[in-house]
Amino acid sequence: MKVMNPGRRRWLVAGSAVALVNGLARALPAGSRTLSVGFVTDLIPFVIDKDRGVFPDLTREALQRLGYAMRAVAFPSRQFDFDPLSRFADLDLFVGTPVEHRADYRYAKVYEFSNVAVSLVSSRLKIDSVMDLRGKDIVAFNNAGPHLKQPFTALYERELRHSPLYHEVENHSAQFQMLLDRRTQVIILDRTMVRYYAGQAGIKGEAGLAVHEIFPLTNAVYIVGRDAELIRRIEDAMASMMRDGSVRKVLARYE
Repeated sequence: MKVMNPGRRRWLVAGSAVALVNGLARALPAGSRTLSVGFVTDLIPFVIDKDRGVFPDLTREALQRLGYAMRAVAFPSRQFDFDPLSRFADLDLFVGTPVEHRADYRYAKVYEFSNVAVSLVSSRLKIDSVMDLRGKDIVAFNNAGPHLKQPFTALYERELRHSPLYHEVENHSAQFQMLLDRRTQVIILDRTMVRYYAGQAGIKGEAGLAVHEIFPLTNAVYIVGRDAELIRRIEDAMASMMRDGSVRKVLARYE
């Protein structure tokens, strides 16, 4: 099931599970009613802090419908890219963008980032393809190389990774401000975040911003866990939230 709005947000509740290896999945303890859920920090408006934002609000409501409370745990994005479930044994679920998928986890796709390159209209930069990023001062989000996939990954490995013109940051607010202050020529960020930070800066719509849609693939966000039945039930709860308008209500809080 997929819902799109003008901000190009796409919510997916269809199951996207990988095979579960017998004996490796950890079931929840009997009688446990509070689940520890990890969230990537500084993904405003998706994660404003560990307890607030689109992803925490959606996850909390889905778990409440299943009779669970949520204990939110915050992590920097670099930790999330390298399997927090195996690194932190007391974590039941995490919501993020894993670089690699494991056969002993279950993955429920709930969102897709629509990443774009953004410059200032006044800079008059011609960026019609990933290759047009060559030679430009760029600030991207953490681990953009593997997340943006081909052809960006090849360019990153071949040229950008060791270029003094290319940088990656955790703080997306600072990233956007660097563009406005002309401390960089191009930023790479999710389009919904671009709209959010533009609004925070008093910019109407995308006025003055050149948005370059050069990345052919989206960057998926998953709810990830070891318990296959729990992930299935979360998917069902999310589908119900889509049908009754609850997802739209959560999105509206942060628009």
